[in-house]
Amino acid sequence: MIKWNKKCRFFNEKYACDTLSTENYQSCEECKFAQEYSKKILIIKLGAIGDVLRTTCILPALKKKYGPNILIYWMTNPESVDLLKNNPLIDKVFPHNLENVLRIQQENFDILFALEIDTPSTLLANLVKANEKFGYFFDNRTTSCFNKSAESYLETAFLNHIKIKNRKTYQELIANACNLDFYYNKEKPIFNLTKKHIEFSNQFKLKNNLPNQNKIIGINIGSASRWPSKFWNNEKIKHLIRKLQENKIIILAGPNEIKKQEQLINELKQEGISLIGNNPNNTLGEFAAVVNLCDTIICGDTMVLHLASALNRKTIALFFATPPWEVEDYDTLNKVNSPLLEKYFFINKYVDELADSISVEEILNVLENKQQNK
Repeated sequence: MIKWNKKCRFFNEKYACDTLSTENYQSCEECKFAQEYSKKILIIKLGAIGDVLRTTCILPALKKKYGPNILIYWMTNPESVDLLKNNPLIDKVFPHNLENVLRIQQENFDILFALEIDTPSTLLANLVKANEKFGYFFDNRTTSCFNKSAESYLETAFLNHIKIKNRKTYQELIANACNLDFYYNKEKPIFNLTKKHIEFSNQFKLKNNLPNQNKIIGINIGSASRWPSKFWNNEKIKHLIRKLQENKIIILAGPNEIKKQEQLINELKQEGISLIGNNPNNTLGEFAAVVNLCDTIICGDTMVLHLASALNRKTIALFFATPPWEVEDYDTLNKVNSPLLEKYFFINKYVDELADSISVEEILNVLENKQQNK
């Protein structure tokens, strides 16, 4: 009878692992390369892509607290899978789908970290069998905390009067919710470019005539439909670009900004200003490869801000209506805050007064100071 070593971190429930196949072992008993894990951990973090990315900062702290031999599973929404699948600190990524929802109910875990404060994550947390649970669960129409230290993030997320007074970063709040505050040391988000991504960036450079020596500025024009006041309109962006003509400029856009990007590039082309645009339908890895080409990123408080941190890109971020104090700067980020931020805190519509409250000159001054301090 074949004996399987289900405690081995390389065990694959769907087919024989590479070692078993390559060495032609008859069963796991013969394997000399088995590595038994010490604890099996499940993280449930679905959420927005940027939030998933910045939550990866807890992974080194988990290794410090529980040891290097832990097994880490992560359940996330399908659009964030590519963000996590090449992370060396994650052993398995589960897309949030019916099969995996059924699966996590059948497996036994040592520790669960449920890090969303709403459904469906809180509902899933109720179904997981784990010896210890941290974070949030569904409790008769409300969200409740498994552990006392998770309360501060919940209160900050739910109540604006607490959020506006808070001065802890998101990363600190999440580390605290996981009882990892003692082990968390301002680690950056983790995203690794693959060889395929690097090849894509090389082709992009060649296609767009981007020599290594040229200064490249990436301007991300996305703001997400829920928070339209997270970045400038096209007129303000064009004003900035006119002042930066001596640089190579890449207009970074996603699927929601296809028309905005096309309009911006065409209108400035008529003025004799040539711009480069990424393909808004790039995969997440391809988009990251283009971001990685830039010396400096200019953006709002969006996913690209966290991606730039993970890639160690110098960044200037404009904060119009969301809390800059919740974002770690990692010594690569300059924050430019609207003087009207508290007046329009978390407003979910576009306001001209708010958009005009950060000037192009402020951004140029930050750029100039960054260049002088090189």
